Amino acid sequence: MRVALVSAFLEDQVYEHKLDDSFMENTICKEDHFYHRIARALSKKNIEVVVFYPSKEKIEKKFVHKFGHQIVRVPVKYIPFIHEPIVYSPRLVEIIKNEFDLCQFVSGYYVMYKVPDMFDYIVSKLHNQIPIIARWAGGNHEWMTILRKPIKKKSLNRCQKILCSGKNEISNLKEIFDIPSEKISYLINPIDLDIFKKKDKIKTQKQLGLDVEKKYFLYVGRLTINKGIEELLEAFKEIKKIKKEIILIFIGDGPLKKEITEFVKKYNLENSILLKGRCSHNEISVYYNASSILFHIGTSGGLPNVVIEGIASGLPIIASYNGANEDFVNEKLGTGILIQPGNKSQLKDAIFMILKNEEKFSKNISNVTINFTYEAFGEKLVEIYESIKKNKF
Repeated sequence: MRVALVSAFLEDQVYEHKLDDSFMENTICKEDHFYHRIARALSKKNIEVVVFYPSKEKIEKKFVHKFGHQIVRVPVKYIPFIHEPIVYSPRLVEIIKNEFDLCQFVSGYYVMYKVPDMFDYIVSKLHNQIPIIARWAGGNHEWMTILRKPIKKKSLNRCQKILCSGKNEISNLKEIFDIPSEKISYLINPIDLDIFKKKDKIKTQKQLGLDVEKKYFLYVGRLTINKGIEELLEAFKEIKKIKKEIILIFIGDGPLKKEITEFVKKYNLENSILLKGRCSHNEISVYYNASSILFHIGTSGGLPNVVIEGIASGLPIIASYNGANEDFVNEKLGTGILIQPGNKSQLKDAIFMILKNEEKFSKNISNVTINFTYEAFGEKLVEIYESIKKNKF
């Protein structure tokens, strides 16, 4: 079986670089991104996988990832549309239609928020040609306008399967988009448990050259709106006046990098807020173990890998209610504290609560069992593929 894994993001949505040949070869082909780890897991199950990157680059080109699978950069076209253009790619449709047995979208963000866009376009062209699997990442639905909802509803219902990482997302799909239960699969994002595991905090702090007398707060993810970054910065600034020993570390890139840098300069926090940029999984795992609190407080939905990685690393988490975090982050489990998105007061209270009971939280987290391996994820995907095939699409 040949499977097309479609990366939904264009370079301006994820990277600060164009997907030119050099960036593809030196970054994309060498990174340990979720997409490529899935491709490797499927390859071990004798599934031939190609990962597609839609791009503004006009030249289609093939690359080979370090894991051995092929990556194809495919040009896109644009149509001006209200506040953002419609992005589509006839060439990508042609390739998938003629060369693959199944198309899977591996980005929930793309499926959810961009309407109409690449996902809707490809589904409209291929839904009666080959099976399509989407990934739904939950979140709030305020972005659903009168125009967007019927388009998204039609696209989702045309898919053979929709993968969810939060139980509340299943209810949303049924209630908002009338998706039948048999089309929905609950499948938690996998992590590499050989990398993400609890290690000695002092040793990891020394490994990173950090001051062991400090307390480190950690944000891992895209630096963009709806991630709670603005509230985190303000809360940190206020708590810093009381807790002089705290340091805030950002790992990731994105459009808010400039605003964060300006905030740091404005309040003279150059030694207290550190921007580390993009890091490898191995580097991130060290930061998890060196930190006291991990933040995932945005309004975007789904269960992100960083939450599972943080739990596996024994790191207390402050997360927002979003339909998926609730299953894994809560005081009852002892894994962290949930707050309402955008509520700075709750955020500050949660920070003080964890700092006061850090040892208790860390001890409880170590008792939480994490079984979300890429191997198990790959096996589940193969079962889904075989089920679709058995139903004679």
